[in-house]
Amino acid sequence: MAPSQPRARNQTGVVRLRARVENGSSADDQSIGIVERVELTDFMCHERADVNLCPKVNFITGQNGSGKSAILTAMIIAMGGKASATNRAPSLKEFIREGRSRAVVRVHLRNRGSEAYHPELFGGTIIVERQISASGSSVSQFKIRNGDTGDIVSRKKDDVVAITDHMAIQVDNPINILSQDAAREFLASTSPDKMYHFFLKGTQLFQLREDLEVVRQAITRAEA
Repeated sequence: MAPSQPRARNQTGVVRLRARVENGSSADDQSIGIVERVELTDFMCHERADVNLCPKVNFITGQNGSGKSAILTAMIIAMGGKASATNRAPSLKEFIREGRSRAVVRVHLRNRGSEAYHPELFGGTIIVERQISASGSSVSQFKIRNGDTGDIVSRKKDDVVAITDHMAIQVDNPINILSQDAAREFLASTSPDKMYHFFLKGTQLFQLREDLEVVRQAITRAEA
């Protein structure tokens, strides 16, 4: 199973990349957090889709309604994102293909190099799988596999969060992942308030403000 000791939140990807350059490595040496492959089964309009991606820029083309955005949505959901973060559905169950009882999405994340996340456990590729069920007590279940052996290492969402934190992947950050709907809203927005809201989310100041409020409430309860 995955280690249970506390994990500190990593530095941002920019700081990590700068450290690599200072050590004499090039940007091409960065080998963690790259999405190598996305698999979808009975997810949105896809009965079955298996998309292999290259390390840098990828273009996915197709007609309207062919399921291009579903691939990005699957990445968000697989890496622990909420349905509301996709702007596509109010609940996870809505992503299940019509007439099916469950959907499965998998994301293969590269995990190689000096900053790999517990490679002795997770291997050179980490496969994060999320299953969504239409019924039952548990709507969503995670499996994290060692991509080299196929073994299940963990079933905990906390480990998914730890992996994405280590790799500086923030699925709810519009600078990391900008959905079609969010891009449309951003381009059409003329309100300073909305633009400032995007700024707060992109810089994580919004999350920092929420965390600060939680701390304040905890202190208030402790002093009561």
